Formats: sequence, C-alpha cells, structure tokens
Amino acid sequence: MKTRTWLVIIGIAIGTWGCSFSAGTITTATPVDEVGTATVATLTHTAAPTESLSTPAASAEATIQADGTPVSFEGVSFVIPREIGTGASTERMTAVESNTDAPWDVAPTHSRFTLTDYPLQGKFHEPRIFVYPAGEYAARNPNAAEQIDRLRKALTGAPLLAETLPVVPFFNAAQQIAAQIKILSFQNGGGVRFLTQYAQYAAPINNKELFYHFQGLSSDGNYYVVAILPITAPMLPEDEKPEATVPTDGVPIPTDVGPNEVYYFSVTEKLNSLPPDSFTPSLHALDALFQSFVFTTP
Repeated sequence: MKTRTWLVIIGIAIGTWGCSFSAGTITTATPVDEVGTATVATLTHTAAPTESLSTPAASAEATIQADGTPVSFEGVSFVIPREIGTGASTERMTAVESNTDAPWDVAPTHSRFTLTDYPLQGKFHEPRIFVYPAGEYAARNPNAAEQIDRLRKALTGAPLLAETLPVVPFFNAAQQIAAQIKILSFQNGGGVRFLTQYAQYAAPINNKELFYHFQGLSSDGNYYVVAILPITAPMLPEDEKPEATVPTDGVPIPTDVGPNEVYYFSVTEKLNSLPPDSFTPSLHALDALFQSFVFTTP
C-alpha cells in the first residue's frame, strides 16, 4: 500500500476525532460503546468431548473441519475451535430506537455471542460476535448502511483497501490500521477479516488494543455479522503506555512526532509479513470459526 493511502487514513481519522469529541487533547483511549441491552434470555454453550462439525465452504477451498464446540442461537450456528474457547454465552440484545447523543448506538434487536475461556484475557475488548438483521440495521442506522454497502462491494471484487473496508458501525473512534486482509467464505455467505485497532488519538499499535475484525453477510442478505476478537503479535508492545517496551523486531515509535503515517504503514507491513501461527490466537483458528458459520432463515 502506498504512503499516500496512509495519508488518506490519517486525514479521515483526524476528521473523525474532530467531529466526534469535544475540544481538547485526548491522552488516553476511551472505551467504545456496544449496542443494546441484554434481555433476560441468556444461554451458555459448553464443550462436549467428541463434538465436531464439518462445514463445506462456499468457495473452491477444501472442506473446513472445525473441531470444537457447536453453538446455535437465533438462526445462527457455528463451531468454536478448541484453541479459542470452550463455549459462548448468547444474548438477545434489545433494540435502541433512537439516541440523538450517540447515533452510532441505534440498532434493531440482535444477537450477541461472548466467547468463554478465550486465550486472551484483560484486553481492551471482549471476544464478541454480533449478528444483526441486515435490512433493519441499514434502515435504522445510516452508518451501518454504509458499512454493509462497503462489505457487499468487498465481497463482489472491489479492491481491499484500508480506507474502503467496512468499519465497526458502533465504535465512536477511528480505525488506525488494516493488516492481514482476507476474504473468507462460509456455507451460505462470506465476509472479510483483518487486524485493526481503534482510538480517539494517534495511539501506538499494541497488544492490548489490537483485534481480529470480521464482518460478514449471509448470501440472502438477511444476516450481518460484526466480530471483535482480541489478538496479539510478537512484534508489538504490550500496551499503549509510553514506557511500554517495543520488541527488537518491532517498529519504534517516533519520539519527536509520535505515531504518524510512516509508523502505521511500517507496523502494517510487519504484521502482514508474519505467518498465521505467530499470532495468539492463530489466524487459522480464528478463520475456521467464521468459515464454520451457517445461517438458517426462519
């Protein structure tokens, strides 16, 4: 990716920060909002010793064998590989009809899955998957409509550029990088995954805030998936604090100007060069989770 592309990203990020936050210098990351309120109906799925599910991918790739815990809730089924958890709690999140103070929160009733026994704990984000009725979400939330449109374009052959990838529709922060971009197919749909980090300031890329991001769409257009799963890379500092040590094979943070477009470009290139199994959890295991998805229309 050329340097001018990163200049565009930084410009977009700066514009977003200026529009979304009050005046002043932001020196610490602010937790992002997650949409909706859970109803009392909550289920927990746990692993059975011999359960497995074989899911044929929609592409010409070989059949995906996902050995782990099957989960099924509200028309959504998938298998959690043993490497990334032993189950999931499932919640029906109530609709947010309107919110003039936080318009990004507006959403229809949807499902939320939180992975249990995920290998990374205490990170900035919880390991969660959200599944929305795509048409309703797009109709109620213009930002969601834009992200679903970006996703459709990516799935139909548009260039996979950082500035045109779908972003998390309910985050009030800017996407800083997009690395390890890849299209994934599942039985009746597909999506795009990449590694990213969000912030409200020019933050260093770090293992506390980095996450594996997947957005998917069922082939009939009824289901829209947004997943946020923490992930770490061996060449990143452990957190965003100035005193955090950057590994010898990492990218030093410019001390005179702080993180800038050259820094973000260099970190992205480093992340792109790493093999799938060097990440925790591995990209293979995370990909297998989403390649196992199956949607059932009522």
